[in-house]
Amino acid sequence: MGRKNLLADTDYTSGKDNRFKNSVHIGRVSEIIVTDKGANVRVIMPDKVDHNDQPLITKPIPVLQTSTGKKRSFAMPRIGQNVLIVKLPTGTSDYAAVGFFYNQTDPPPVTDPMLDYCIYDDGSTMQFDANNGTLTWNFKGGISITTVGDVSITTQGKVTVNAASDISLISSGGKVIAQASEIDLIGTVVHTGNMTTSGIHNAADGPHAACGAGERLEQQNIAERIAALEQRIGELELILKTK
Repeated sequence: MGRKNLLADTDYTSGKDNRFKNSVHIGRVSEIIVTDKGANVRVIMPDKVDHNDQPLITKPIPVLQTSTGKKRSFAMPRIGQNVLIVKLPTGTSDYAAVGFFYNQTDPPPVTDPMLDYCIYDDGSTMQFDANNGTLTWNFKGGISITTVGDVSITTQGKVTVNAASDISLISSGGKVIAQASEIDLIGTVVHTGNMTTSGIHNAADGPHAACGAGERLEQQNIAERIAALEQRIGELELILKTK
């Protein structure tokens, strides 16, 4: 009996299930309407036509979101995108857009099912690869991050920052600390303000006289040389007086 009822609702000639032909439709987004009252789209329904044999277009209908409570998400489709809409029980023309899909005409941008991937209108991409746990961002614009708490980055590998322009490290109320077994500065170093060092600053020609222990060592050497010169001059003066 159950099979009979199922067959009665199926049109084998067209290969379509007629039970949901008036409640579920596939269409394309024709307009995006977002205001402070809702996030809506209008959808062209090619399988439904008016008396002029033109595809019907819905009134503005809501787009299903992940969350709309205190936690609020926002993501909208684009014009021309495939959309699945379902009829709501509130009226004969009330629908909701509940999902979007790919097909042969509009194929997915990637085919690896282990990728979480998003490509934006300008070509920017975000990708998480579950095959190896790698997160990749490729943005055509910039990145802005604002936080009132601490930021901590910990890695078992190395950190590389490449920039075509300036790199600025600014602390308005604290210190900038660089700690490593060895710190290499390659290029011209411009220093403004006081400098305090411990240990000897070795230049190519030996201890540098411009900072810390190196300066003290250089001053000590100068004082010893001056004392030796003064002693020698005194000895010469005595020799001249005896002649």
